[in-house]
Amino acid sequence: MQRAMSAQAEDVWDMVHYSRTEGYQLRLGEVTATEQNFFRLRDFWTKSVYIVTNEPDEVDTGADWEWLIGHGQSWVQIRVQAKILNRNGRFGELGHPHSSGQQMERLINPNPADVTCRWLPLYVFYAAEPAAGVPVAREAGCSAQLASRVHDVYGKPPADRATLRADAHLPGSIAWARIFDGLVSRLRSGSSLGDIVDSLANRPLPTQLHRIDDFWDPNVGNGTCGGALPSYVEKIVQRSGDDFDAARVARLEVDTSRRGPRGDDHSRHSRTELEPYRALSYARYNGESTVAVPSRSLTLEPSDSPVGGSSLPRVVSVIDIDELPTATS
Repeated sequence: MQRAMSAQAEDVWDMVHYSRTEGYQLRLGEVTATEQNFFRLRDFWTKSVYIVTNEPDEVDTGADWEWLIGHGQSWVQIRVQAKILNRNGRFGELGHPHSSGQQMERLINPNPADVTCRWLPLYVFYAAEPAAGVPVAREAGCSAQLASRVHDVYGKPPADRATLRADAHLPGSIAWARIFDGLVSRLRSGSSLGDIVDSLANRPLPTQLHRIDDFWDPNVGNGTCGGALPSYVEKIVQRSGDDFDAARVARLEVDTSRRGPRGDDHSRHSRTELEPYRALSYARYNGESTVAVPSRSLTLEPSDSPVGGSSLPRVVSVIDIDELPTATS
């Protein structure tokens, strides 16, 4: 997978370079680049699940996608917020215009009920020279940085400057293929993927990390934790022998209208407003017929968390160890 990620990063570098600096009228955005990444890497996942909620606004979720890796009741998460370079050497605003950074806060401090014991928030930057203003290797066309470090560099500027600067946030980031260096190192030392996940699943990470590789190190932790998996994760991975179970692409419809501190009303989105997001859950063939994607539904209970609302990703890329070919598990 790392080779495919490196190749895709080079493609993204080329697209950003030509669309930002060569005068091409290409409207290359985060969604397009991310969708191409999903397409390029689709064979390495056992399932992709679109999360459809009644809080579709990204300022509420704070994550574009997550990798969910594990088996049985042992799972770890890597949550990702993607940002693409603009012609001015900056990345997109954090949430809505004039934001105070709510999207970033939701990424770093999600609702505790919506994350597994061991999870990691990252930014992935789509960038290229010369618009970045700093050197960007082609394999770093998609680069990763700890969200906590991005937050530290970001500080808290006035609301009308809620952006990330390439020259400030790219230094210290790594090519996104290297997110899995720590995993590959353990695999090469003789550990199985199942053993690695089992050694990590109940070991929460410290609040501050020094390296992305620390995510894969069972010696880097903050005690242990137990309890049930997040309800949306449980719904995705449960074995029921139905169409959802067997599908490579599926949809999870989540009712979050009651989620949030008691007294808050999070049911502000109408069905009409939700339709563009529900459309993500259907595949259209030859422009003639529409095929429904297998789905499951879930209602989240109210929460007293100060975060409030849901902190779910838009898309979950599932790597179920028990479903991988024997040669790669």
